[in-house]
Parts: sequence; structure tokens; C-alpha cells
Amino acid sequence: MNASLSREALEERIVREKAALAQALAALRERARADLDLSRRVRARPSAWLAGALILGFLWGVRR
Repeated sequence: MNASLSREALEERIVREKAALAQALAALRERARADLDLSRRVRARPSAWLAGALILGFLWGVRR
């Protein structure tokens, strides 16, 4: 009987750990999407992106 209680407790713990792991993985995915979202970065600093595009375009045009 004691072994069955222990097994049930372990199974419950596994279920809880799986749920916690799934939640952590979902949070990690959301954070990765936010960090890689280029449009959000451009909206945050449009002048820096515009300046970078102008400089890159100028250097690319001068090289030819």
C-alpha cells in the first residue's frame, strides 16, 4: 500500500512538473518572438533605422 501511495505522489508531481515546464517553455517562446520582432524595433527607434539605411545605401552606391 505504501508503494502505491508513493507512486501516486510521484505521478502527481510529474504532472505538476510537466505543466510548469510547458508554462516556462511558452514564456520562453513569447520572449524569443518579442526579441526577434524587427517591426517592434523599427517602431521604437525609426530615426536610427532611417539613418542606418541611408548610410548603407550611400556606401553601397559609392562602391559601384
